[in-house]
Amino acid sequence: MTDPETKTSQLAINGGAPVAPNGLRTKWPVHDERDKAALLDVLESGRWCSVNSSKDYTTHVARFEQAFAAWNGNRYAVAVNSGTSALVLALRAVGIKAGDEVIVPAVTFIASASAIVLANAVPVFVDIEPETYQLDPDAVEQALTDRTRAIMVVHYGGYPADMDRILEIAKAHDLKVVEDCAEGHGSEWRGTKIGAIGDVGAFSCQMGKPLTCGEGGIVTMNDEQVRDECFSYANMGRSLDGAKYVHYVPANNFRLSEFLGALLSAQLVRLDEQIEVRHENGEYLAAELGKLDGVSALKRDPRITKRSYYFYFLRYDRAQWNNIPRDKFLDALRAEGIRAGRAHNQPLYMNPVFTDPSAWADTYGISFPDYSKVCCPESERIYEHEICALSKDFLMHRENCELVLEAVRKLRANIDKIPAERAEPP
Repeated sequence: MTDPETKTSQLAINGGAPVAPNGLRTKWPVHDERDKAALLDVLESGRWCSVNSSKDYTTHVARFEQAFAAWNGNRYAVAVNSGTSALVLALRAVGIKAGDEVIVPAVTFIASASAIVLANAVPVFVDIEPETYQLDPDAVEQALTDRTRAIMVVHYGGYPADMDRILEIAKAHDLKVVEDCAEGHGSEWRGTKIGAIGDVGAFSCQMGKPLTCGEGGIVTMNDEQVRDECFSYANMGRSLDGAKYVHYVPANNFRLSEFLGALLSAQLVRLDEQIEVRHENGEYLAAELGKLDGVSALKRDPRITKRSYYFYFLRYDRAQWNNIPRDKFLDALRAEGIRAGRAHNQPLYMNPVFTDPSAWADTYGISFPDYSKVCCPESERIYEHEICALSKDFLMHRENCELVLEAVRKLRANIDKIPAERAEPP
C-alpha cells in the first residue's frame, strides 16, 4: 500500500525530501581584493617578520594592534600567534604565579584550561548557568579559596557572561579578571565590548573566528604595565623600548607574522558589518523560536547590547518532544540539511587530559586536584540532554534562519515519526 504521506511532509530521516537538500548557505572566511592586496604588500616589501627593537609603528602588526585596540575600546593590544598564547600571556601579565588557582567554567574550549596550566597555575572548574551557558557567579563564590588569584571569564559562543556579578566578586576578593573572548569579537555588555571590561582580554583569530587570519590571537588591556609584560613575554623577553639583543626574562616567541597582521587589518574593515548582520538575524531567529514549543535560544539579557557569535545555541526540551532524546532530535535535524551538533560542550574535567593528568602534572612542580571527583551538574545535564549548536556562518543570510525554523516546525509536526533508534551520524 502506498504511504499516504507526501514526500514534502515526510521526515527526511525516513526518506522524505529534506528542507535544505544542499545544506545552509555559508561561506567563511570572507575575502576579496583588499585581502590579496594586503598580502602582496607584505610579500613585495621584503619585511615578513614583525620583530622590532623600539616603538616602531611602521609594521603591519603594530598598526593592526593600534587599530584593534581603538576598535575594541582599549588603550593597548598585543597581537600574537594564537588565542592560546594570548591567554597564557594574559595570565602571566596580570601576575599569576606557580600554584595560583584560577577559576574557569567547566564548559569551554580546552585552551581556556590548558593556558592556565601552561602559566603554571591550577584550573578550578565551576558550573555554568542553565539559561545562558556562561560562568555561574554563585558557583564562582563557592569555589573561592585562599589560593584563588583570578577568574577566567569565558564568553562562550560569543555570549557575554554576567560581568556585573563577576566584577563585584573580583573586587570583593582582590582577584584579577581575565576575559576569554576567543569566540566573541564585538559582543557588548552594557555598551562596552568584551575584552575591555576586565583586567585583560584574550582573543583568537583562528580560521573559524569572527575576526580571522587563519591562526592568530590578540591580548587587550588598558594598563601600560600589563601591555609591557605581554610584549616582553611574546618577544623573547625584550623590552618595548630596549635594544634588539637585550633580554630581560626567559620568554617564548609568540609573535604574529607581518602577513597575518596585514590580513587582520583587511578583515577588521568588514567586521562591524558582519557582526551587525549576525546580531540582527540571531535576534530574529530567537524571537521566532520563542513562538515554538520545545526549542529555544539562550536567554535574551537586556544588558547584552550586541551579540557576536561563534555558536548559535538551541536549548532542546525533551519533555516537550514526547521525551525523545536530544541526540535523536539532532539526527532528524541534520537529515533535513541543518548541520548541528553539541559543539565542544563536554565538561573539560571529563576530558582525558584532566581525568588522567599523570602524564604531565609532575612536570609543573605544583599540586593539582583530583579532577575525577569534580561534578558540575548543569554542565553535564546540558551536554547530555539539551544543547544543540549551529556554527555562526549561517547567520549571515536571513534565508538560513527561515530554513532552520522550517526544519524545526517540520519535526514538531511529525514528532511521532522521529525514529526510535539513532541513525549513524552523517
